[in-house]
Amino acid sequence: MNKPQTHRAITLAALLASLTLSGAVLAAEPVGPDLTEKLRGLLVKEMIEIEAAMQQTYSAIFQGRHDEVAKLGQAIHDSFILEQSLTAQDRQELKAEVPKEFLQMDQRFHRLSASLAEAGERQDTQAQVETFNRMTESCVACHSRYVTDRFEGLEAQSIPGSWGHDGGAVSEP
Repeated sequence: MNKPQTHRAITLAALLASLTLSGAVLAAEPVGPDLTEKLRGLLVKEMIEIEAAMQQTYSAIFQGRHDEVAKLGQAIHDSFILEQSLTAQDRQELKAEVPKEFLQMDQRFHRLSASLAEAGERQDTQAQVETFNRMTESCVACHSRYVTDRFEGLEAQSIPGSWGHDGGAVSEP
């Protein structure tokens, strides 16, 4: 390569690197500050309910309380924010203010919770553990991308790209 070609290649590589890095920064922007007070309140309420149910589910799994796992998995599924009593305007604002990936991660999480409920109904402890682990990965992935203003310890973490997304290495039960 001659000097102009080398210079062009280095410039192009630097440009691509800066675009990649700026995309990573944008992907990690917290979503809460952009939401209306009502939407932020509903989202926080849902997260508190999910956290409590996840803690109870953890105990139910290792104690073999399958009926409780099924009930809690269904309760987590039913807490889906878009299914709550939002007006059409609220739904439109939510979709406009949060990245599409955020909504996709939320939908996947709730699909996993339905799978957890089914694993509880089948009394399949292995599927319960695997699904609960994927749900936890989904929480960490979402929080590390979109809630770093509240969970600063996740901000600098290198989270596997498959966490929180469909198409990961582990198939759904």
